Amino acid sequence: MYNPNIIWDEYSARFAEAEIEAVAMLSDLIGYDPQRSGGVFTFSGTGTILYGCKLALEKLSAGRTMREGIREDVKIITSDASHYARLNVTGWLGLGTNNLVTIPTSSNNEMSLSDLEDYLRQAFSRKDKVGAIIATLGTTDAFGIDELTGIVRLRDRLCREFNLDYRPHIHADAVIGWVWAVFRDYDFKANPLGFHPRTLGSLRHSLERLGDLSLADSIGFDFHKTGYTPYISSAFLVKDRQDLALLSRHPLQMPYLYQFGYYHPGIFTLECSRSGAGALAAYANIRLLGKEGYRILIGHVVEMAEMLRERLERHPGIQVLNDGNFGPVTLFRVYPPGVDAASAYRREISDHTYINSLSEHNDYNRRIFNLIHERAMRGEGVLLSWTDAYRHAHYDGQTGPPIPALKSFILSPWTDLAAVDMVTHQVLEARNQVALGKTPRSEAQGR
Repeated sequence: MYNPNIIWDEYSARFAEAEIEAVAMLSDLIGYDPQRSGGVFTFSGTGTILYGCKLALEKLSAGRTMREGIREDVKIITSDASHYARLNVTGWLGLGTNNLVTIPTSSNNEMSLSDLEDYLRQAFSRKDKVGAIIATLGTTDAFGIDELTGIVRLRDRLCREFNLDYRPHIHADAVIGWVWAVFRDYDFKANPLGFHPRTLGSLRHSLERLGDLSLADSIGFDFHKTGYTPYISSAFLVKDRQDLALLSRHPLQMPYLYQFGYYHPGIFTLECSRSGAGALAAYANIRLLGKEGYRILIGHVVEMAEMLRERLERHPGIQVLNDGNFGPVTLFRVYPPGVDAASAYRREISDHTYINSLSEHNDYNRRIFNLIHERAMRGEGVLLSWTDAYRHAHYDGQTGPPIPALKSFILSPWTDLAAVDMVTHQVLEARNQVALGKTPRSEAQGR
């Protein structure tokens, strides 16, 4: 006889096993001790940052915030290239976005350690409370990687110097970059998978930039990005599972739950009802692909991105913007015939007398993007993205206009050199069409 309770119990047991095993394997991958670490699957990358910041608040208040609320201003520090989820998290937690501090990034889209140190010194001197520092390990726009090891060492050094009675929590937002950890024990010298030398250098560089992931107090993972599972599959891990007790509720507050068994993550999760799909999908892919499978996938998309960059760099009218970031993302701008891309971009960044040309070039790139996008929507070409504010111009310390870019984010294992060549061809073709005065349909309809 069909018994829905038996089916539900069976599903719950499989979910629990998948979550426990996936957390243990991720811990082992990034260098946490699986016997000490803990974690849960949650609703998104935003959810992992939310968990990290909430845990930071509880650690700062010795567990009182859950009961008493936030009684003082607490700062959350990120880079200015970090995900906009930082605004959601600080706003929804009640910290207020005014308590969000964004640290400038370098030309390689990584948090400036010198600027971070300057801010922390000022904050600690004022007795400001710093709850968390969020290190972004793979920014969405450019695959910028903050120097996690340097951030942790700076935090520890300043805590000793200022004799703080707490340590700001360091959360690694590694929702994109975590999977590069599969190369921690790859033999780069023998290179058994036969990666192109340029790809090999890129993989090694990204791995070195990631640093020692195990130094982070907590880490966020997205499997629905570089983990190749369906949306949504996100995991939040802590180095010390005892920290999760700071988020817990007493089982008596949930009297109709947890009457049996030993695995009760619902005591400390934000969500009451949680789907097991994310944990099961992640667990299945870890078991199916393993390190070797993920190495092949990530190595391939990085190789295709490097081949695209190589082709774009051949043209004096195209400038790759994130040439110091070696992931699957390529940001670039296109310039009119007769304009040297490299010198134009340098002036756009810092020369206020070039502001009119910057505005013209922004419009020019938007027209090129619109032509490519309209073609893709007809099923005739590749699909590129557009980012409105990859970075801004800076004039004598003041923020200037945005500098948008065309964006290629290669994740498909079926992307090949023919597709890469098609991207280059269609960009140059659109450039020629704009030079001949062709107007994208979207612009023509708006007139």
